[in-house]
Amino acid sequence: MRLRRLTFVLAAALALPAATGPAPARAAQLPRCKGQSDFSCGVLQVPLDRSGQVPGSVPLHYAIQARHRPGQPILIALSGGPGQSSIDAAGALAVTFGPALRRYRLVVLDQRGTGKSAVINCPNVQRLRSLDAFLPQALAACAQRIGPRRAFFSTSDTVADLDALRAALGVQKVALSGISYGTHVALEYARAFPDRVDRLILDSIVGPAGPDAFLLDTYRNLPRILREQCAGGLCQGITQDPVADVGALVTRLDGGPLRGHAFDVHGRRVSVSYADADALSFLLTAGDLNPFLQAALPGAIAAARAGDTTPLMRLRRVGEGPRMPLAGLSFGLNVTTGCLDAQLPYPLATPFADRPAIAQDALAQIPPSDYAPFGAQTVLRTSYVDDCLQWPQDQPAPPFTGPLPDVPALLLGGRLDTRTPFENAQKTAAELPHASLMAVSGTGHDTLDSDITGCVARALTRFVGDHAVGDPCAGKSNEVRPFPRAPLSLRQFRSAPGVGGDRGRAVFAVLDTVQDARVSALEALFAGVPMQGGGLRAGRYSAGAQLSDIRLHGYAYLPGLRVTGTIKTGTSEPSGVLRVSGKRGISGTLRLDGRGGASGRLGGHAVRYRAGARGSAAADHRLDASLWSAVARLPRVPLARPGA
Repeated sequence: MRLRRLTFVLAAALALPAATGPAPARAAQLPRCKGQSDFSCGVLQVPLDRSGQVPGSVPLHYAIQARHRPGQPILIALSGGPGQSSIDAAGALAVTFGPALRRYRLVVLDQRGTGKSAVINCPNVQRLRSLDAFLPQALAACAQRIGPRRAFFSTSDTVADLDALRAALGVQKVALSGISYGTHVALEYARAFPDRVDRLILDSIVGPAGPDAFLLDTYRNLPRILREQCAGGLCQGITQDPVADVGALVTRLDGGPLRGHAFDVHGRRVSVSYADADALSFLLTAGDLNPFLQAALPGAIAAARAGDTTPLMRLRRVGEGPRMPLAGLSFGLNVTTGCLDAQLPYPLATPFADRPAIAQDALAQIPPSDYAPFGAQTVLRTSYVDDCLQWPQDQPAPPFTGPLPDVPALLLGGRLDTRTPFENAQKTAAELPHASLMAVSGTGHDTLDSDITGCVARALTRFVGDHAVGDPCAGKSNEVRPFPRAPLSLRQFRSAPGVGGDRGRAVFAVLDTVQDARVSALEALFAGVPMQGGGLRAGRYSAGAQLSDIRLHGYAYLPGLRVTGTIKTGTSEPSGVLRVSGKRGISGTLRLDGRGGASGRLGGHAVRYRAGARGSAAADHRLDASLWSAVARLPRVPLARPGA
């Protein structure tokens, strides 16, 4: 989901008992979690409304590591959203926070409104995807479906629930870790209960005041991120200015939809479009959870600016992602928390008819330099300010504004994170007296789950062991090099040494076609959609489990050159026998040798290419073998749609 400004409403909760009903059974007496054998699961009944005015309770489900040392301190891991559940991902979170568990015992919970804890279900928003607009009338319908109880699903209620859980577990202090929206919950808990916090581990930080109601932390820092992705000549031959490319496409989209075509999972040509610049904004944000999508964007946007929209149209499928199951993430809770907590330019008590004018007036006060190359109306339409125009007149309390505690804190941020830019971490560090701040180069959102260099794990190990963290990520990068512009002509390829002529160009075109299919499979894997799809110019592919093999069916990366066959991928260069169909003189069969080379017959002539240090000049998608191996093993915990 897109970022939401989340404030705090805890004035009444601080003075009232944290929980009602009996305390949970001791962890040793709790049953093991279904499908999470290393964890025991419990339920804590907490009040729906801590003021006592509205009756009812929320069953707060949590999971705690079953094996532990006597007296072992507690680490509560908070996931993103708002709306993401945690219990079903307890095992994955144990991997994520593995270095910290040498000291701490892990606890996770489904925060109220998520997972098993009175999940909020609004089907009309649940079915939306990452590139879809959240319209005010859709959020209003969701609010009406939830009814008056919606007023008690703010971040403040979650923070009070956390302290109820801490008390029920019988500990005086807890360490808190958070990813994305979880960082906001952790920081708000630290403001509310500073003497009950042992330490903080924050990754992909929302910011000390929560996200801006207009998402200006994203828009303001996007140009820096786009240029940094291309720094050091990484976009040579792709684009001279990625920010100007986005600006040109925004101008084009402001004039009407951008239409084109792509090929579906059956290899059929289908119409695709981007309705407005809002969808482009969402697509750029989606890239920070998908390094292969992010690497494809500079070339696809530059190509679209030059008139070739097909690469951008193909990316829409992976950008929009799958429909999110309610058990994994409640969009209903997301929009509820966003509208209750956001510091909107209009109070929710404002009549509906007055809100649009107030929103436009507030937008007019923002310098265009804060959101260029996007336009003001895109900023408005993609913000909380627009989302909540028709949200009912609930009565949110003011935010909790106490100082952050003087506790050890590890702050992590990806340099290519668009939804929670690294600048948020810098601002947060300034409010924590003993903060260790570390930037992770070439990384988008959620560094703990996306770092393949090992530097983040080393930082976490040092931090939890009370050693100086230093900067173990210095000189390291997770960036997938931006992919070249897709070729339109065989002449854009140089000829393979030892082959020559068009047949040599065809050899390199086939090798890059295979690499394009591998990249497409990885984009799909990280997007959470089935690993099958259309070729860029024709045909289709399907990938086997663990990306062990990819089957190509008339797959075309270059217009007029189709490839059919099965390649074995594994962790190195692909191998397999492929049938090549193209113009006279380049059709035939090639055998890939698993070392980057190929041999066979094209146009009735024997060809043989032994891989050297360099592939095709126009489009070399070759992935380093160690990178391919590492990314295929990365744990993937979905965090949300464009946002936290």
